[in-house]
Amino acid sequence: MKERICRHRKKLIFLAVYTLIFLILSRLALYVTPFLIALVIAVVMKPLYDFFRRKFNFRSTFAATVITLFIFLLVFAVIGFLLFLVLRQAVSLFESYGYLLTDLLNSPELYERIRDALMSGSLMGTVSNVASALFQMVPLVMIFVIITFALTVWLLHHMGDVKSLILEKAGESRRDTLARVFSTGYTLARKFIRSYLILYLITFVEAAVIFYLIGVEYPLLFALITAVADILPILGPGVVFIPLGIVFILQGNYFSGIALLVYFLLTGILRQIMEPKIVSDSVKIHPLIVMTGIYLSIAAMNLWILFYVLFLFLLYRVFTLSGVFD
Repeated sequence: MKERICRHRKKLIFLAVYTLIFLILSRLALYVTPFLIALVIAVVMKPLYDFFRRKFNFRSTFAATVITLFIFLLVFAVIGFLLFLVLRQAVSLFESYGYLLTDLLNSPELYERIRDALMSGSLMGTVSNVASALFQMVPLVMIFVIITFALTVWLLHHMGDVKSLILEKAGESRRDTLARVFSTGYTLARKFIRSYLILYLITFVEAAVIFYLIGVEYPLLFALITAVADILPILGPGVVFIPLGIVFILQGNYFSGIALLVYFLLTGILRQIMEPKIVSDSVKIHPLIVMTGIYLSIAAMNLWILFYVLFLFLLYRVFTLSGVFD
């Protein structure tokens, strides 16, 4: 038993250190999120950054700024379209069911409840809390965007320098192994991110087809919003399919509404089958591991479990391919 523990000492130390770091990062998620987002963008866009520098002889800072600015403008454009469609759909619902709101506002019971809330002070307290939260959120979001933007530019510009500095400080004995870890880790990280981008592309194509067939206005735009929503944990595309299906049912279009809700259930089942296969083929992790991580995450309603399992085996594969582990 002691010999077996000694033989796997590196792996046990890796598991303990990884678990400790993951727990710390999960507790500090709000603070490290800008760095993680910037790191993902930098890893994905590094080939494009190198292409611009090599092909057009752009300066490093200029190329990094242009690429980062393009990504952020694209994200803001999607968010803007989403808000526009939400407001437009809200206006359409108000035109169809505005009489319900009118009847509610003319109800004597409503005025009595408002009066009671004002007398007790609960309404003013709620309004004050909401206003305070909004005032705090606006500068927080602005600072979050600015920090993420600056970190992305910095990482694209200095990623090679940071790698060279770490290798230089590592010493002769560990330099080659560490270089293999960096190279293998970068390759697998790109494949891992690419596999999920493929899943989101599949979501976009499927949603565009179903929206077009049932007669949704702007099917490509709604499909793009659905693909972006697919990044959200647990619910994913449901934030688009479920409200849209309910709206169709309220408008009397039962076929389209039920079709959207049924399609959402079917895609959820298909996603659980496709995701382990695509991810495992990209990074060579057994599909059962990915499927187990997805199941545990959904069962516990905790996205961190999925991240823990996937990154654990992803890093384990990096160290195995790099020669750190036997």
